[in-house]
Amino acid sequence: MALARKKKNIFVRYFTPFGLRQVCDLVMLAGFVLLIVGLCTNDSVLLAGFIGYAVGAAMSVVRCCLVLFSKKINHRDPVYKSAIINVCIMGVLLALAVFGIIWIAI
Repeated sequence: MALARKKKNIFVRYFTPFGLRQVCDLVMLAGFVLLIVGLCTNDSVLLAGFIGYAVGAAMSVVRCCLVLFSKKINHRDPVYKSAIINVCIMGVLLALAVFGIIWIAI
């Protein structure tokens, strides 16, 4: 009984329902680190960072679109409204990452 009331730290609460959200976040974090390292080194690392960030943003857009097109969620639900905002933000980040990929490749 005492174990059920014990507080969990932030990492345990974040990774307990491990799924697509955590995978998207980890891929975007790896892309971010590669972008920072690529600024100090060569263009191939920078290109890998843009590709990683684009993949993470695309996965996040897909995840939010699955929430938006789900029949189970009410349109007044905060999860639905959060998904709309996340699609807009991740769409802009995806567009910037694709622009960066094209800029580095040319």
